[in-house]
Amino acid sequence: MTPLPDAGRRPAALSILALALAAWTAVPQRLLLPRGELDLGFTTNNVIYVMENAATAGTVLLAVGAAALRARRLLVVAVVVVGVHLLVQAGTAVVQLALGARPDLLLGTLAEIFVLAVVGTGVLLALLLGDPRTARRAGLVVVLVGAVIHTLWTSVLLPVVSMLSFGGVLTGMIGSLLLSAALGLLVVAAAALCGWATPVTRRIGALFAAVVAVLGLLAAAGSFGVLGAGYAVMQILQGLLMLTAVPFAVVAARRPAVAVTPDPATVEA
Repeated sequence: MTPLPDAGRRPAALSILALALAAWTAVPQRLLLPRGELDLGFTTNNVIYVMENAATAGTVLLAVGAAALRARRLLVVAVVVVGVHLLVQAGTAVVQLALGARPDLLLGTLAEIFVLAVVGTGVLLALLLGDPRTARRAGLVVVLVGAVIHTLWTSVLLPVVSMLSFGGVLTGMIGSLLLSAALGLLVVAAAALCGWATPVTRRIGALFAAVVAVLGLLAAAGSFGVLGAGYAVMQILQGLLMLTAVPFAVVAARRPAVAVTPDPATVEA
């Protein structure tokens, strides 16, 4: 694999990892929700089922950032993570088919499998195609398609399908669902822009990450009394991790500019 020139590759990779880690805090958040007891049975409270679905957003963000940055190590990590996640989801689908899960739950698992297959294909394209620019563009486009589908499915379509199965859509929920989708797309854009090797895109990516992080921290303030201290603490950790991506992206934005600026001492008069 021939890498593209990028003096800010390392801090950009760290910003992408920070975004993915922030998204993966959805796993402990989901486990800490004050609902029914978690179990290992054939229920929606099955620990593995809960964790694999909550972790998909972080896996997708890692794939988006890796395809945009096209750094070999990050791409290999993304391929492994997406592959393992895809195998776990496929195992869940087999169990659901064998034991007769509700149609909406099976549909949700199949949608997750489709998204992971798409983003996995994009990461492999970014890793394996010969021309580095073509590899980055093709891989990123495919991964972004999967990321947009995942965001719209989990934030809007899946909740609507679930509500329809229980009688109808709650009108007051539509605005909340659309806001959730907008924030999810903003984080996806942040991961892609932090990885893309230009100063402007990385500064915009840092701005997007900062906006989502601040909104998340503000939301955490209202979670203590409603969802419990543990959940609120994980929300705060999520916001702080997302904020961590900002300085790394800013540093990465400065380095390409420094790398292409000629040294005045070497310029002929």
